[in-house]
Amino acid sequence: MFQEALKELQYISTQVGLPIEYTQGGGGNTSVKLNEELMAVKASGFKLKQINPKEGYVVVNYKNIMEFYNNVDLSLDRDYEKESTEFAKANVVEMEGLKKLRPSVEAGFHSILLKYVIHTHPVYANIVCCTHKGRELMNEIFKNVDFGFVWIPYINPGFSLTLRIKKAVHDYLNENDKFPQVIFMENHGLITTADNPRECLDLHQRVNDMIKTHFGIAETYPKIELDKLDENKYVSRTEYLKIYLKANKIGLDFFDRNVLYPDQLVYLNENISLGGMDNKLNINTETGEIIYLTNESEAQTMEETLLACIYVIDNINRLGLPLKSMTAEEIDFIKNWESEAYRKSLVKSLKK
Repeated sequence: MFQEALKELQYISTQVGLPIEYTQGGGGNTSVKLNEELMAVKASGFKLKQINPKEGYVVVNYKNIMEFYNNVDLSLDRDYEKESTEFAKANVVEMEGLKKLRPSVEAGFHSILLKYVIHTHPVYANIVCCTHKGRELMNEIFKNVDFGFVWIPYINPGFSLTLRIKKAVHDYLNENDKFPQVIFMENHGLITTADNPRECLDLHQRVNDMIKTHFGIAETYPKIELDKLDENKYVSRTEYLKIYLKANKIGLDFFDRNVLYPDQLVYLNENISLGGMDNKLNINTETGEIIYLTNESEAQTMEETLLACIYVIDNINRLGLPLKSMTAEEIDFIKNWESEAYRKSLVKSLKK
């Protein structure tokens, strides 16, 4: 049952999940609506490239989730953040042979979009999404395109983000009489949606290619290289990172000042040591050497996330754009968000 749709979910997930310039670690999520009631959406903590018809996703009753958001009354004194998470988990539909997992924290906005949804954290889109001039750049780069697009100012992931996207889609539909198929999320990432899997993928590719062209980015994204030194000890051989870290002599506050998006907090910031060997990610700022004291899966996730963050910061600075960091309040929310803690706890158990 639903095998064709699940193969399509695997297809779009693999296409955007394998290139590390699009997705780092367990970040991003995809979905496909199976019928008028059920939706397969990535399971929290899994990597997009791990999704196949047998694992990596959960099936939820998206019709019920849509109704939940349609009936939200913000005038009531209710913890909708917690309620929405519990409601999504309560609407997981058990399927024979499928492990009981937790749905992505973003199952809410997947439920209100078109049949196929791709949400990623591409370094190219995030050059736009992580600058104060992001909305202006979006309108400039995509002014002559044939698809609808909207900008979502930063808001906490999960419940709040779903409501903001719901309103943006509603307003755009009323004003333009067509569905916005591309959504830029400030300090977060990119969403594309369509009723055809190839169209959804093509939109994702087209958006990132147009940004690269606009900024004159012609070089191939840096390749990651990790060497095993010992059990739970890996050294980075990624030349781009070594050159940048050595040349810029970053200080202890570098990552605290430049918080680009939630995944940086989840996978990096509290795990970094500069000039020492007392954390999972240890950077020698004199030589640019990076040593990971953890297992291969977590080292790979951290390396991907570190490279993406540095690449975005480097290009924003190179282009003379003002970098936009998350605020202290936004950072505090992510650090204390149970759903993000759950994702982080899964990293070690994930295969490379």
